[in-house]
Amino acid sequence: MKLFKNIFMGLSLTAMVAMTACSDFEELNKNPRDMGVEAAKPEYFLNRSVINAQQDPHIAERMFILTWKAASRFDRSGGFTLGSDNNGWITDYYGVNYGGGCLITANQAVAIGEEQLATGLSGLTTSNVVQMARIWRACVMAELACGFGPVALNGEYASEKDAFYFILTELKDAAAKLDPSVDMSSVADLDAFYGGNVTNWVKYANSLRMRYAMLLSVVDNAKAKAEFEDAAQGSKILNITDMAAVAEKDGWDALTGVMTRSWNAQPISPTYNNLVVGLGGQAFDVPAELQTSLKDPQTYLGLYLDKHFPLTTNDPCAGYFFDGIPSKIDPRATKLYNIPGYDDGIIYPGGDLATTADLLKPEVGSTDVAVTLTTKYSWSTCVAGSWDNKAGYSADLVSDNNNFPRISKAYRTSANKRVWFAPWETEFLLAEAAVYGWSVTGSAQSHYEAGIRASFDYLGVGAKADAYLASSDYNRVGTSVSFTHTAEATSFTINYKDGYSNEAKTTTYTYPVNSIHNGGATNNDALTKIITQKYLAFVPWQPLEAWNDQRRLGLPFMENQAVEVAYPVPTQVALTPSTSKECKLEYYPKRYRYPATLETTNPEGYAKAIQLLGGTDLATTPLWWNKK
Repeated sequence: MKLFKNIFMGLSLTAMVAMTACSDFEELNKNPRDMGVEAAKPEYFLNRSVINAQQDPHIAERMFILTWKAASRFDRSGGFTLGSDNNGWITDYYGVNYGGGCLITANQAVAIGEEQLATGLSGLTTSNVVQMARIWRACVMAELACGFGPVALNGEYASEKDAFYFILTELKDAAAKLDPSVDMSSVADLDAFYGGNVTNWVKYANSLRMRYAMLLSVVDNAKAKAEFEDAAQGSKILNITDMAAVAEKDGWDALTGVMTRSWNAQPISPTYNNLVVGLGGQAFDVPAELQTSLKDPQTYLGLYLDKHFPLTTNDPCAGYFFDGIPSKIDPRATKLYNIPGYDDGIIYPGGDLATTADLLKPEVGSTDVAVTLTTKYSWSTCVAGSWDNKAGYSADLVSDNNNFPRISKAYRTSANKRVWFAPWETEFLLAEAAVYGWSVTGSAQSHYEAGIRASFDYLGVGAKADAYLASSDYNRVGTSVSFTHTAEATSFTINYKDGYSNEAKTTTYTYPVNSIHNGGATNNDALTKIITQKYLAFVPWQPLEAWNDQRRLGLPFMENQAVEVAYPVPTQVALTPSTSKECKLEYYPKRYRYPATLETTNPEGYAKAIQLLGGTDLATTPLWWNKK
């Protein structure tokens, strides 16, 4: 604990207060350095930390969209999916205005409150505010540790193991010290999560503790099990009313919606699309004028355009464009993404409606004809990555994201609450624990189904849950919904059309082999189902947590990015054309680099961080907890 006293409390209280002005709050119009400890309010600092963590459009675009959503394959994206992090963006995020600053400000809330308690200057709400700040600080610290690895404050670094042990201890102790009998109405406006509801903060602490305990399940199973079982005995986030979420608002500040920038197209990814198409056996509800565009994804694969789409990937649909709307799909997908070319109010404001895309001839003098794709009323996507010449041939398709389903209008406004922890995550954590044989109340199946129902209810498709839960239909990676249906999918004959001759043909559809999980032997076992559904429930709010699961377990299946030619940058993932069909953890980014300025401004601290990391400061170096 002394180590963390140095890390978190190394700055003197006076210096810490001096670092942060509270001009954001009308209630406090003086700099804290002029006010003294007795006048500084820990709730101001906690509120500032929580609000800034929502990410203004500058950092939301760079971190939430282009880093986290890319890593988790929530969007069709290149860049960080290949291990190419942008150190300028990371430097911004690490700085005092964003992730690093949120940790500093949370520390200030704790330090000021604890000193007021120790010196008799505290109010009735101070102790609870301190515990709330400790819980929030644990979340912020985990966010940084899950991105960088060893974390630092005041120039001193701790190992990931020490950091997560500390986080787990903090969450347990803070939850135990929260007192629901205290009237918190005087600070309700400064609690963006729960409006001073201490009971919900206890639930948040226990659920967070379950999350971070499970994070250690591969590398430190005994610790993970003990912490998880203990946390699971307490109250947890199990209802939408318990959900840890912060309201967004219009404008350009920290509370502006994280997905609102019109230039961030956020098109559907192959990972997500392969998971939802056909899953659950539910009809894609479309109006009458779109009925003729429906096509059965279990009997039809699309147009085969191998001269224009890359094949150097293990995407089971590589080379195909689905020239229609799948007749069966997970019903949540229709709430999250628009149909290209159809203006139903879901497409985001100002977006053009796609109609066609012209694919150029593969090469000058080629006898192959150019192809015009009808993208209106289609539902398709394709891998990103290194396309070589095919990028030019298909530029009219891939450069205009109107040709693909994109994140819907509902997430383009700032009328939502950004979700930090929801009931479905609690349920899927409990389901995973039950699969491992850990001591939790309820069965893996009951928690799995409760997690799906919570996600369906949140997106307004709860009426479809019963039929969905009973379905044994496979998605495109060989996973079904019914928990008791564990038969593995087998290859089958499927129809397609030659995209050049328009000739109807058949091929053998082969499900992908996820070698990271069970040596590639299963795509439909209990754990795959749980993490698949957890992933689908996370979209679009929790990309970092989905990326954590993929790094920890290799689930759900994520296709390799295309590698028509080897990646030119040596810091990118190790994929080559010859290995493009394989599935290995090293083909995905593991972390982001520390800011380049850290090595010059704090060489001793940087050297310590790299020593604790146990590898080179690259996006491809695994973290302690994901060294599977």
